[in-house]
Amino acid sequence: MLSTSNRQAVYPWLICASCLLMIFCTVGLCGNTLPVYYPFIAQEKGFNNAQISAITTIRCGFAFVSMGLLPRLTRQVRLRLLPLLTCLLIAASMFLMSVANALPVLYLAAAGIGLAYGVGSMVLVSVLVRNWFSKREGLALSLCATGSGLSNVVAAPPVTRAVETLGLAPAMRIEALAIIGIGLLMFIVIRDEPAAIGLRPYGHDMGEAEEETAAPAALPQASISRRHRRLMILAVLFSGPSNITTASLFTMHYTQCGYSAMTIAVGLSMFGLVLTGAKLVYGWCNDRFGVYICNWVFLGLSVAANLLIAFSDRMPVGFVMFLGLALCALGYPPIMIGLSLWARDLLPAREYTGTVALYQQLSMLGGMVGTLIGGFSADWTGGYTCAYVGCAVCLLFTLFTVEYLYRFYGCRRRSLAAAPAMQSGS
Repeated sequence: MLSTSNRQAVYPWLICASCLLMIFCTVGLCGNTLPVYYPFIAQEKGFNNAQISAITTIRCGFAFVSMGLLPRLTRQVRLRLLPLLTCLLIAASMFLMSVANALPVLYLAAAGIGLAYGVGSMVLVSVLVRNWFSKREGLALSLCATGSGLSNVVAAPPVTRAVETLGLAPAMRIEALAIIGIGLLMFIVIRDEPAAIGLRPYGHDMGEAEEETAAPAALPQASISRRHRRLMILAVLFSGPSNITTASLFTMHYTQCGYSAMTIAVGLSMFGLVLTGAKLVYGWCNDRFGVYICNWVFLGLSVAANLLIAFSDRMPVGFVMFLGLALCALGYPPIMIGLSLWARDLLPAREYTGTVALYQQLSMLGGMVGTLIGGFSADWTGGYTCAYVGCAVCLLFTLFTVEYLYRFYGCRRRSLAAAPAMQSGS
C-alpha cells in the first residue's frame, strides 16, 4: 500500500493517464483512426465518396451538439461515470457500424460515435485536470492531448492488419471490446476530486502554486472590438477544414493515389508519432518565442503540408506521402491547442472559458462543412486535390487574420511578455 504522501504525488498523474486514454478513445480512435475503415466500408458496402465523407460530417455534427451540452452534463452526472458511458457508447456504435449494410444504419452509428466524441473531449479533460492540479496544469493537459496522436501510432497498423486478415466486421468488434476494457479501467481509477479519496490537488502544498495562478494577471483585460470579434469567428471557422477535413481524408486520398492500405497505415502511425512530439515542441516554443511567431511557423507548415498532400498524385516518389504527413503533423498543434491561446491573448480572462468552448464548436463546424464539400468535390473531380487546396486557402485566411489581430492589439508583445511568467510558474 502506498503512503498518503506517495498517493498524493502519484494519483494525480494516474488521473492524467486516464484522461490520456479517454482522448485516445474519443479524439484518437473515433477521429483520427476511424477513417482507416473508410476505404474498406466503401469497397464492401458499395458507397461512394460523398456518402463516406458524410460519416465524418455526421460525427462532427453530433459531437458539436454534445459538446454544447457537456457543461450542463458535468453538473448533473458524476465525472467518473462520463468516460465509462463514453466508451460504452463508442463500443455500441462500432458494433452497429460493423453490421450496417444501409446508409441510415451507418449514419446512426456515426451519430453515436459523434455524441461520444463530444462528451469525451478536451472539455471534460480540462475539468478533471483543473480539479486535480493546482500546479503543472499545462503539462498535464499537454500529456492528455498526446492520446490523440498515440492512436495513430499504436492503432492504425493493427486495425488495418485486422481488417485485411479477419474482415471488416470482426476488426470493428475487437476494437469495440478493447474500448469497453479501457472504459472500465478509467472508471476504476478516476475520481471527481482529490477530496473523494482524502487527497489534495497536485501542487497544493508546493510554494510555486501561487506563482502559477498569478501568471494570468499578465494577460490582456481589454476586449477586442465587436467587428474584430466577428472577424475572429470567421478565422476560427476557416481553421476547421485543416483541423478535421485534412486528417479525415488521408486514407481515401492516398488510396486513390495508389498507396497500399498497409503503407498508408504506416504513414498514419508516423503521423501520430510526429504529432505527439509536435504538441510538446509547440508548447515549449510558445513559452520561448510567443504565440505570434509560432503561428507563422507552425500554421505555415500546415499550409505547405496541405498543398503537398493535394498534389501527391502528381509526385510518384514514395516518400512524398510520408513528408506530407510529417509536415501536417508538425502544423497541427496550433489548430488543436492554439484556439485556447488565441482566446487567452485576445479576450479578457472572464470570457476565456466560454470563448474556448465557442471556438471549439466553430472549428468543428468548419470541419464538418469542409469534409462534406471535400466528398462532393471528389465525386465531381475524381480526386481530393481540390479539397486539400481548399484547406490550404482556408488556413491562409486564418493565419493572416489572427496575425493581423495580434499586431493590431499588441498581443505580439503581450504573448512574449507572458512567457517568462508562465515559465516561472512551471
